[in-house]
Amino acid sequence: MKLSIIIPACDEGDTIGNVIKEAKGLNPFEIIVVANGSTDNTEEIARNLNCRVISLEEKLGIDVGRAVGAKEAKGDILLFLDGDIPMHHTKLRPFVKAIQSGQDIALNNLSWTLHRKIRAHFVAVWKLALNFMLKREDLHVNSLVAIPHAMSKKAAERIGYKNLAVPPLAQTIAVLSGMKISAPAAVDVVTTNKIKTTHRTLIDGLPSSTNLIIGDHIEAISYLLNEKGKRGGLTDGPRKRTVLDHYGKFARRWRKKIKYSAVIPVGEEKETIMGVIEEVRKAGVEEIIVIGNGADRETIKKARSMGAIVLDFPYALGHNVPRAIGAMHSNGEVCLFVDGDIVIKAEDLRPFLEAGAQGVHVAVNDLDSFLDRFHPIHCISAAKQALMLAAKRQDLSINTMTAIPHAIRREVFEKIGYETLIVPPLAQVLAIEHGFIVKAVHEVDVITTNRIRKDHKKVNNNLPSSTERILGDHAEALHHLIQKTNKRGGFTDGGRNQDVLERLDNT
Repeated sequence: MKLSIIIPACDEGDTIGNVIKEAKGLNPFEIIVVANGSTDNTEEIARNLNCRVISLEEKLGIDVGRAVGAKEAKGDILLFLDGDIPMHHTKLRPFVKAIQSGQDIALNNLSWTLHRKIRAHFVAVWKLALNFMLKREDLHVNSLVAIPHAMSKKAAERIGYKNLAVPPLAQTIAVLSGMKISAPAAVDVVTTNKIKTTHRTLIDGLPSSTNLIIGDHIEAISYLLNEKGKRGGLTDGPRKRTVLDHYGKFARRWRKKIKYSAVIPVGEEKETIMGVIEEVRKAGVEEIIVIGNGADRETIKKARSMGAIVLDFPYALGHNVPRAIGAMHSNGEVCLFVDGDIVIKAEDLRPFLEAGAQGVHVAVNDLDSFLDRFHPIHCISAAKQALMLAAKRQDLSINTMTAIPHAIRREVFEKIGYETLIVPPLAQVLAIEHGFIVKAVHEVDVITTNRIRKDHKKVNNNLPSSTERILGDHAEALHHLIQKTNKRGGFTDGGRNQDVLERLDNT
């Protein structure tokens, strides 16, 4: 099998020679240097080293050179490098061997980066979130965004050369096409990466390179949603969304003036429900609504004995449906949401109620510190953070309505609709979209105290159903964002040369 090595380069005269010399150690059929917009001696060095140079006066934009080189390559195996990071050829050989052994794509294994005792970079967060939404947990944070990587020429053709200019999109197409993808070796291109202008220039508070890569991932999600539906093919769980069709007709019908309400869904919570209600009442809540979500009789009996309003459904409504029903029945100007299985002290509930009373429309649990405590980042935390980045609210970090406790003012329900509470990330995106104040107000540890349930466990090595459902919720929220903006969520494409890409499509 013939090897083509593709190296996009723009003003890399100080490094391109070493990159090429190491690449020659693989005895390739050809080395293609796609010199675009270079004003230094990059082209001259490449030609002197007997490379095939594709010379373009204009800058193509990030990753477009890969697409150009892939289309022009004559080899059976394509190995992609960058002109600014020399790597010893022995580190590159595993990527070539992976394709020779039958893999379609070989990625750089950067999983180690998330095991460091530091917060994951926003780009890594998005890589992880996308791979999990694609149900490719095994790929972890490994992505076509990073070099070195290799693929067969046939894989490049199937993906479409133009799509290689948006690496997360190319990876999504490859996964959905059933291609064989592995990450055979780890090469450190993180600490060796050269700081460039795009790393310093800010767009919406983010480095322009980060802004672009987030947009690339949103474009990949857009493709996934077009192919698999608004949840990306991820489970919705046994939610009975249609139950709300009946209750929605009667929302606010019995309205009376109350400052605080609380909504508490319960299943089998006989050990904890009385403690939950007691602490909610101590926090100053006047109206406590317990929704029996297919609950056992003892839980219901204990809730009633505590003076709560109990809406008893003999069958399971599914996750978050009880929240919406409880909100419809509530009368408070501020509604507090907790769960029946975690007893939270009154002093930890009051900050959410007080924030709501003081004008914070959505007061969420501040779990930001957990990013410093747990490594690697969990896929759900990655999805939360990725969504808030997409919503251009990076200040909210991983703090969303997916976690309790949180409090919501009445006018938010009226604007976004009670039914949106079924999908908490979507409700939060809608609240942000309508200009409501969304703020993380207080930290309550509901992660290490969370009870392990059946749906938290893997079955046949698949994602736990609860995890897949929450990932689906975030996909649904991203679907809304994309519908309201564009396929990139309003993020930059870095001025990629679309004319060149169009020419690729037509040749």
